[in-house]
Amino acid sequence: MQIPFQVGVSKGDLRKAVKSSLSGVDKSITAMYKKLQKNLTTEELLPSLWDKCKKEFLDKYDSFAQLVAKVYPSENIPAVSEMRDILASM
Repeated sequence: MQIPFQVGVSKGDLRKAVKSSLSGVDKSITAMYKKLQKNLTTEELLPSLWDKCKKEFLDKYDSFAQLVAKVYPSENIPAVSEMRDILASM
């Protein structure tokens, strides 16, 4: 989800956006993995493609977390390490 920087976006708005974006993220990622598994004809490609997907997700989440830390320094969002743990458990 892309949220452009806007003056007047409150911490409450941020919390709502983060909560709605991250709710069910584990289910969404599992569904994506299953789609990859189903649609790939070569099973050997799955691990490397999945690793690239996880890396891309974590890179984007890290950028998001850094932006939140700059704009809302007192707000806590799930750490990148938590996202990494979710992905590792799959």
